[in-house]
Amino acid sequence: MSLENTKDLNLFFSEENLEFLKNINQELIKIDNLIEKNQKKEEKYSLFLTTLTAKDFSNTNKEYFIDVKNIFSLIEKNRETLKNLKNTLSHLSSTLLSLVLNNNQTTSTTDSINEINNILNKYIEQLDDMKKDFISNNISINTFTSYHSTKLLLTTFEMDLGDNLDDSISLVYPNTPSGKIETSYSNLVGATENNTLIISEKENKVYLPYKKTELKAYMSQYPLSYYSYKNVIEKEFILPLHYFMNNPSLARFRETYSLYRDREASSPFEAIQKALSLTFKSELNPAIIAACKTKKQLNNYLLCLDDNNVSEFQDFEILYDIKPKRT
Repeated sequence: MSLENTKDLNLFFSEENLEFLKNINQELIKIDNLIEKNQKKEEKYSLFLTTLTAKDFSNTNKEYFIDVKNIFSLIEKNRETLKNLKNTLSHLSSTLLSLVLNNNQTTSTTDSINEINNILNKYIEQLDDMKKDFISNNISINTFTSYHSTKLLLTTFEMDLGDNLDDSISLVYPNTPSGKIETSYSNLVGATENNTLIISEKENKVYLPYKKTELKAYMSQYPLSYYSYKNVIEKEFILPLHYFMNNPSLARFRETYSLYRDREASSPFEAIQKALSLTFKSELNPAIIAACKTKKQLNNYLLCLDDNNVSEFQDFEILYDIKPKRT
């Protein structure tokens, strides 16, 4: 069923992303409010800085004057952060509108969906950066504004620096509700990162390690196949146990060949040669090969295995959750 005929966005986006896309205007209003508050603060501090300059504070109280300039630079950084957020969200809104109305006949549905998912990923990255810096900047600005020396000068100059900036943000992430993985290993399996290979007989599943960069890469390269981090994790990094254990020898060959040929771009000859050398290494669990991101990681594990000292392997954690034997 084509999107052009049905406008059925459910075919291409998760429920969570659809909810986010429907509420873009609300998010834009939130950003506009943050921009307005920051702009007022910037104007107040600009006037304060001008007054200090006129009073020759750059010479008579140089240290305090530099502090004010540093605070002003934080406000300017906030302005750029908010501007970039708004631009990204506005771009997302216009691209979505074009898709729904099919205004751009030269752009295919696939291209539009790809662009929307790329913009969503970019917005997530920007929100991540904002969480690190924006709130910290605001707290620093508010703290400096409340200093006794600052208040004393403001009283002297009959000025004020306005209301405090927000020390929290209510902006919504795309994919947020879909981030939680349904598993009994929720303390290990995160929404964007997992550094533990879990081989679980209890759940009959294997949880492979992953990093956020890998999840983003899947969504960028295959936008029509994956619509959220959770979607990538469940399809690519949580696999049935039988995939590895029904025929361990075949699995060792398959995973080694995939590691060398696909992830490391080795020659077919090298990939086959290495795969054959490990096919019948019965003490090597094939899931461990699948968990390795590089040849170096696999070689590190093989060295530990050959030395009968796998506890020394440090590239990722390995957890075996075995069903208790019936007595």
